[in-house]
Amino acid sequence: MQRLLLILSLLCCAWLAQAQAVPPPQRWDLFLLRDSSDADRPTLGFVNLLSGEVTEVAVQGSQFGVTTLGVIYLDSDDRTVKLAEADGTIRNHPFIALAPGDHSIDWIIAADGARIAWTVARQLADESLATTTWLANSDGNQLRELLADRPRAGIRLRPVAFRPQSEQLIMEAHASEGIEASPYRLRAGLFALDFAADEVSSRALPGEQDCYCAFGIGADAMLRLRQASAGGFAVEVFALESSQARLIEALPLADYPYAGNLIVSADGSLAVYALSQTAGDTGARTVLARIDLIAARQEIISRPIPALIRPLAFSEDNSALLFTTASEGGTWKLRLADGTINKVADGVYLGRMTDR
Repeated sequence: MQRLLLILSLLCCAWLAQAQAVPPPQRWDLFLLRDSSDADRPTLGFVNLLSGEVTEVAVQGSQFGVTTLGVIYLDSDDRTVKLAEADGTIRNHPFIALAPGDHSIDWIIAADGARIAWTVARQLADESLATTTWLANSDGNQLRELLADRPRAGIRLRPVAFRPQSEQLIMEAHASEGIEASPYRLRAGLFALDFAADEVSSRALPGEQDCYCAFGIGADAMLRLRQASAGGFAVEVFALESSQARLIEALPLADYPYAGNLIVSADGSLAVYALSQTAGDTGARTVLARIDLIAARQEIISRPIPALIRPLAFSEDNSALLFTTASEGGTWKLRLADGTINKVADGVYLGRMTDR
């Protein structure tokens, strides 16, 4: 009996030693730094959060997104989909590619970087576009075709967002030519693809589908900014399951005619968007508005900023907001309690990557 207890004790000690020897997962914050003298050839910065080491990678292209393998982007020199890794390696993406004759490619990545959806549009002889939608884990596992869309004249499908905490992908029927000019991306014709089952199904999202508006997607709700007749933007909030709707009244800001870049916090309690004016000799000016989805009200939380603004992410338990500007790049932090703004990085924050 004593011999058995001794063996069990030794095995337990060995297991504990092995568990303690397992290193913590590596994590990196990703930034994109553009040189004003050569904006088309930015630098990717991988900041190791454990060691503080920074790896820089020179790239050229667009559509930069963070996955669990690295940063995916579309190389502008040879029109190939590339993957930049934390050790500085750049290679062709292992399973996403453009074939000869393909018109365009678009992708969206889940918030944790573990899943990616992409669409490839092929131009046919009559110049219509036929789009195929794909889904996979970021490492290439569980690769599947979700939808082969019929040819459409001047319209291709694009992924917009993964609905958090669900097996649902929000899609857009995107017109090649915009309906009206705006400094922000507006959307129309949104619908959802449910991919939990083997057979994928599609369904319309709640609300009118003809609104060319800024949208935001949360776990339980879809937000839409609709311009009010007296100026400003009302917030339409649609429950994604029940389709029930409620309206949050517009702020009286008739001199800010553009709104967009709407993001929703992970817990669904608040959202932020940009309100801008672009006319006049002073150029663009923007204020940031916060939507309290619990109290059903909105308020301005920043001073006017002389640039177009893109909110990037909430931080510090939703007490701060990271944003970037169209004119300077870089990343700033806005403290929501007092409106204090500080620059935190010269590069644009892309997200966080965890070594799984």
